[in-house]
Amino acid sequence: MGFPQTPADITDLVNDDVEFDFDMPAMPTNPTADILDFDFCTGANSLDALSEMLASQSNQWNPTALQAVSAPVRKPFTSAHLSPYAKSRVEYSFEHIKLAPKMMVEQACTPWSHPMLYEEYMPRSLQDAHAACALYTTMNDANSEHVARYITSRAQELVTSATPTTPIEILAHTQALMLYQAMLLSSGGIRLWALADTLLPYLEDMGAALLPIAAEESEIPETIPLYPSTVARTAWKSYVFRESARRTVLCAYHIAIMWTLFSGQFKTCSRDHSLRNLVTLSAHLWRASNPFDFAMAWNDKNHFLVKELDFTEVLRVAQPDDLDVFANMMLVGLQGIDDVRGWYHTRGGALL
Repeated sequence: MGFPQTPADITDLVNDDVEFDFDMPAMPTNPTADILDFDFCTGANSLDALSEMLASQSNQWNPTALQAVSAPVRKPFTSAHLSPYAKSRVEYSFEHIKLAPKMMVEQACTPWSHPMLYEEYMPRSLQDAHAACALYTTMNDANSEHVARYITSRAQELVTSATPTTPIEILAHTQALMLYQAMLLSSGGIRLWALADTLLPYLEDMGAALLPIAAEESEIPETIPLYPSTVARTAWKSYVFRESARRTVLCAYHIAIMWTLFSGQFKTCSRDHSLRNLVTLSAHLWRASNPFDFAMAWNDKNHFLVKELDFTEVLRVAQPDDLDVFANMMLVGLQGIDDVRGWYHTRGGALL
């Protein structure tokens, strides 16, 4: 896999005195803005900790990193530039991305990867990432250097391996990169952050490769027969893969965009990323652990096919138990945590 070209340097356009104010009203439910409007932050233990790390040590590089980018790291865009409203759109997702490695180890899933996705076959790329997550969750002062070397080595192997060609391999490759990013960016170490910075172009490439797969619409009947179970099994397997791919595309781009922003780089977001996106929101479908439960949820519970990040119907019709963590991440990123908390409260629920 070749290393993408570094975007044109626009550092000269940055004015140190400019204060970036994202304190804007909540987004409309039918947004017309780019994918950047779904803020997705990754970093150390908090946004402020991430900013301090970038500001104080952004000129230090890990000599074992994949390869140095051709231009120096830009002036960090720190959390000090973010208004309280902007932070309210970021921190919820930030907390859940930090939990992804542990969640993968303990539950074999993440908010973007279904627990049954790799029941029959887990590609080598994700096996290695899973092992790295297991080590990461046990990291302490005594073993931190060993764990860091292992994570770095596995990440290097991943991006220098042959480009995957089958849908399941492409999906696993992308999710593995996301797990490495979660570990590297949450570590709080500048050397691991430097490696994370070099991984971002690969993550963007894999997101682009996964996008057309995720954009395909699966043909699930309006009502799924419970007997015989052939239709239910086929529909469930299709859902598990397709929705994992759709969620992964969204989260991969959000990780890449937010890290680009916080590392002081500026780039145009492709509108195709939002216009081509589909995702089915339903906590009931996502939590189904077998074809029968899936068919029952499909037939009897709410589910919403969200196209082009239009959540109008979701906000109008959905109830608190219809939404899961992934749906909350998207809604908080678009509207801010106060609006989402208010939406839950008016329906007798609470944002978790």
